[in-house]
Order: sequence, then structure tokens, then C-alpha cells
Amino acid sequence: MKTILFLNKLDPQAISLAEALREKGEEVDAVLIQDAVYLALRGGRYSADVERAVENGVRFYLLENDVEKRGIRHKLTADPELVDYDALVELLLREDRRVLNL
Repeated sequence: MKTILFLNKLDPQAISLAEALREKGEEVDAVLIQDAVYLALRGGRYSADVERAVENGVRFYLLENDVEKRGIRHKLTADPELVDYDALVELLLREDRRVLNL
């Protein structure tokens, strides 16, 4: 099963959920919007967790507009992919995916 975790708040437990799903063999993408983009701050409280999740195969997508509003573009860890609204809709509406909004 392919899963997208859609996060809009700073919830580090979602990283653990993503890793658990990967361990079960699922393909996992984490989409971070609004305050959830702070999870991907380099040197931040959760940066080691995000980097470990990336090493375990979780892909992170951050809404570019929210990253820009918070002025953190050059402070991100694990080189996440920044997406605009069109790409976000594309990610969420793929037929072969389950979306979990956390």
C-alpha cells in the first residue's frame, strides 16, 4: 500500500508513524504544510528523526508557500522536495494512494 501522511501541525509522532508504515513495507510520503514544515528544520528538535526517516525511505514534501512565509527555506534538513499547490493536489489525488490527514 502507498500512503501519504498529510501534516499541518508540529506533530513529531507522525514521523514515528511514517517509519512504522515503512517497516511494514509501505511506500510512505509525508507532506508537510503550515506549521508542520518546522519538523524539517536543520538542527531543530526533530531534525534527527526526519533524517532517520529519510534514510529509511520516507519521502518528505513541503509546501513551498508555507516554507517561504516562515523564512526557513535555507534552514531545512534532509533536502526535502518543495512543492507548489498544483503539485500538492497531484500528490493527494493519485489513485493508488491512501491519504492520512494528521
